[in-house]
Amino acid sequence: MTDPLVEFGRPEYEVLWRQARTAVARGQVKLGYKAPTPSAAAAVSTLLDVEVTAGVGRTIAVTDLDARLHTFGTTLNTVLSTLFGDAAATLAPVAPHQADDILLRALVSAGLDVPWAPQWADQARRYAKIPAEHLSTMATQAAAVLARLNLATTPPATWQVRTDLNPALTRGNRLTALVLRGAALAHNTPLPRTPADERRLWERCGVLPDAVSTTVLSWNFPGCEARTSQGLPTHLTIRDRVPPLPGVSICASPTTLDAAIAAGVTHPLLCVSGHLNPVARHILAALRTPRIHTDFDPHGLLIATQAHSLGATPWRLTANDYRDALTTARTNTWDLPPLDAAPPNTPWDPTLPEAMRAGWSIPEEFTIPTLLTDLT
Repeated sequence: MTDPLVEFGRPEYEVLWRQARTAVARGQVKLGYKAPTPSAAAAVSTLLDVEVTAGVGRTIAVTDLDARLHTFGTTLNTVLSTLFGDAAATLAPVAPHQADDILLRALVSAGLDVPWAPQWADQARRYAKIPAEHLSTMATQAAAVLARLNLATTPPATWQVRTDLNPALTRGNRLTALVLRGAALAHNTPLPRTPADERRLWERCGVLPDAVSTTVLSWNFPGCEARTSQGLPTHLTIRDRVPPLPGVSICASPTTLDAAIAAGVTHPLLCVSGHLNPVARHILAALRTPRIHTDFDPHGLLIATQAHSLGATPWRLTANDYRDALTTARTNTWDLPPLDAAPPNTPWDPTLPEAMRAGWSIPEEFTIPTLLTDLT
């Protein structure tokens, strides 16, 4: 018969032993297992004497696994020690109260004396699958990251790149999961289940997943002279350091920015493309006396309101501007889309929502000729 330690060292068993090692190290009585391939499923089926299907999760009692290994002339401790080193199978588990103490002390040391701390410690101990030998280090790292996040209910005022917080904060690893558990508890939101959910939670905490995928379109900004001389706009990222330029104009539609370039406008422009994303907020906070124009519709006015709260002045977004644009549209027999919802309150002109009871939204593209007169 093949030496069992040679047999069980085959790659088909790798996931099983890794899960078993974690369970033993944490003092768990059961482990979760999902065979990654049909060959792994077949091998583990033979070992356990039960049918295992690739890709289907199951729970295995540690004592049952050890008992089955006895029938092959070895033990779980022997297998784990052989594969992972002498200390792997005999590592003393951390008792629940000790684990909670480690996790809670890490938060307090990072300056986070927060009401959700006990719940975070409980979830981390039960679900994070952190080996005992790594718990203290990982708790300290996670707490240090959490202390640098925006955990308040207000939107973040500054933004950071995830890997700048800790290079190990890559998607899917245990440190990241531990941080996200704390962030979700702080914001009273469910733990993210999809990449989109995860990104939204990071952004709520003032964190971007990387430094380049989120951008904002600009024209004639300092540092972009080479592209400006060629008539090309520039996508700015969170890494770009924008000086406190006065009087920058902000538009909602790329069509507006494109028309401005074609008209020879030299005034610096920023285009938010219908969404005040983190980079747009970051740059807006650096500018002096910027002004913003958007669509005359609920979404556009929401963007304008957000920008207004960050110091931007609404630009041609008054009740009179709406009525003038509506008159121009009717004169030119333009087909305007109807409003799909009531407009929000507009603090810069409380009479604007009343004027918009006319029932029509006015996309920014319809106001480009008027905007260009302000820019040239």
